[in-house]
Amino acid sequence: MPTAEFLERIVSRLDRIDRKNIERYVTELVDEKQLLSKLLDQVPYGIMVLTNTYEILYLNRKMAHLFNIPDTIRPRAVLSGVIPDVPLVKWIEQQVDVQEEKFHEEIEVLLPRPMVLQATLQFEKVDDTTMAFLFVANLTERDLNARERFQLQNWESMISLAAGIAHEIGNPLNSLTIHLGLLTKALEKVSFGEKKKIDRSVRAMQDELTRLDTIVRNFLRATRRKPMRFEATRVNELIGKTATLLKPELKARRISLREILDKNIPPFLLDAERMQQVFLNLIKNSIHAMPHKGTLCIRTELKDKLCLIHFQDTGVGIPEEKLPRIFDAYYTTKEEGTGLGLVIVYQIVREHGGRIEVSSKPNVGTTFTLILPLRKEKLGLPGPKRRARDER
Repeated sequence: MPTAEFLERIVSRLDRIDRKNIERYVTELVDEKQLLSKLLDQVPYGIMVLTNTYEILYLNRKMAHLFNIPDTIRPRAVLSGVIPDVPLVKWIEQQVDVQEEKFHEEIEVLLPRPMVLQATLQFEKVDDTTMAFLFVANLTERDLNARERFQLQNWESMISLAAGIAHEIGNPLNSLTIHLGLLTKALEKVSFGEKKKIDRSVRAMQDELTRLDTIVRNFLRATRRKPMRFEATRVNELIGKTATLLKPELKARRISLREILDKNIPPFLLDAERMQQVFLNLIKNSIHAMPHKGTLCIRTELKDKLCLIHFQDTGVGIPEEKLPRIFDAYYTTKEEGTGLGLVIVYQIVREHGGRIEVSSKPNVGTTFTLILPLRKEKLGLPGPKRRARDER
């Protein structure tokens, strides 16, 4: 293969080289370019070369396959018109702008399909022009990064403990509830002065029993999962139905509710019961974050083949150091929380092939964003035609 120095010498002597030799050199260059292209197409990761204005100069077959890029892509096409996942495009553009090299950066994308990618971005000057070289490996087969593996282990531990907790705590709770009921009846025979003192203790015990019962029920709800039932669902209607259930509680806390719902979102496959549980948990989370009044804005939007649902409150917010742990089992920022509400939310969203993002500022508010793929029902193959005598 000719070196760059050798090619430069040929270019400088073109006027002294006869036509036959030029044709031979050009043929050799074309053959070598085709060989190089074939070699790069066999590489097990995607390769893309970009200009500093995000124009694509080259991409190999693996990159085209990862993002369903057609062969008919025009030369020097702009990145945003080729890669469908908007967050990934923004990430690449930001690095190109500042020319910051990245190595083995793990990125989760939802389009054209949910994938976990490992991206490396390097820069090289070619003829006074800085070019970006992007290398992308698909880690979806490994599927989980270290944090997700930790969350999965938490989840499996919860499932293995659920039966024991139901037996060891559930039965004594029932017994205590019965005896408290008997004690309440017995108090009717006690003098008024004594009854008033004992009543306070009995009410305190009843409150604590109710709290323990709620913890056990939430625990079992988080671990005993029914099979998924996906049906074409209008997500805006499901949000409206869920918000209506909680309007009395919102009114009691002097929380105003705003619903900004994108009417262009078509019905798509959801487990409506589980997704309503997600909405309930997130709305209740916002209510607890606004104890003295505030505003909750629920907004939906259609973005490419994704449905985005934002739950934005004006509550107390979450400190930055606590944000990475809010989806861990048993972790809670509330005094009386069980630490299971957001675990349930996270798991259900993952079961739908989506992801959940959160941003928060103390004393400003918190926004939870659900990103769900618009999955449609696939038509099944027609069954075999029955014979005439089978129909009789």
